[in-house]
Amino acid sequence: MGSKLQVDIYVAPPILANTGLDGDLKNIWSPISCTLIHGPSSAALIDTPINVEQNEALAKWIAETIPKKQLKYIYTTHAHPDHFIGVPILEKAFPGVQFIATRNVADGIIAQYDFYDAMWPALFPNQLPEGKPVPKPLPESNEFFIDGEKLQGIDVGHADNQYSSFLHVPSLHLVAAGDIVYGDCHQHFGEAKTPEKRKEWLNAIDQIEALKPQIVVAGHKRATQADGPYLMQSTREYIYTFEKELAKASSSSALCDRMVELYPQRWNLFIIDFSSKQSFAAKEQRL
Repeated sequence: MGSKLQVDIYVAPPILANTGLDGDLKNIWSPISCTLIHGPSSAALIDTPINVEQNEALAKWIAETIPKKQLKYIYTTHAHPDHFIGVPILEKAFPGVQFIATRNVADGIIAQYDFYDAMWPALFPNQLPEGKPVPKPLPESNEFFIDGEKLQGIDVGHADNQYSSFLHVPSLHLVAAGDIVYGDCHQHFGEAKTPEKRKEWLNAIDQIEALKPQIVVAGHKRATQADGPYLMQSTREYIYTFEKELAKASSSSALCDRMVELYPQRWNLFIIDFSSKQSFAAKEQRL
């Protein structure tokens, strides 16, 4: 028997970020994937983008995509604000929607607010939604349901963030991977800056692969990029390449330049610049 569920993917476009770095391409944030799972009468959204304009566009798209269905849940995959700070706009557009996450991710979101004000308003001045949304933790099973079909959040160890999960939809053979899996955007090693943390990230990809999904939605990708299992391997290969180039690099700038040379099509030069600086510094501390 087939699933009652359908899936649509909205990719919020890249936006300008006030990073303070020289070069236009180091001041553009990655596109962000938002996954809409819906059945005959209700729906769940996985992740939101950043600024007011992006989230208003997302709300309009949802209303047009599921015009007579109820958006019941917004699930956030991990504790990076570019995936949840837009929730207040969606709550206003869809009264009664519940913001949810695994307890681990919910704890991480609360922890993010300790330094949110020092970073995010400066990156996106006069653009961010008001409020600091906190998700309701899911029960211990991490399960919730859309029209009788199970969706389950699955916690992992460290991916690009300490507080990470993915959403599994068994009846669709789908995983919304958040930032465990990337498309053509530079991967964030600013927190996964040690070999041990990058190994945990590889283990998280293995957790997804073990479920044998047929659809894998990356947290950041090109809007036209297909959602498939191949993205797990390309994410792994990028991690392996970064580690190899980090070991050889004589400076963080040399590492950054080499990764851009190897992956010229990937978005977000700010992230690879930051990742190179953090990871190179961590390497030097270990010497």
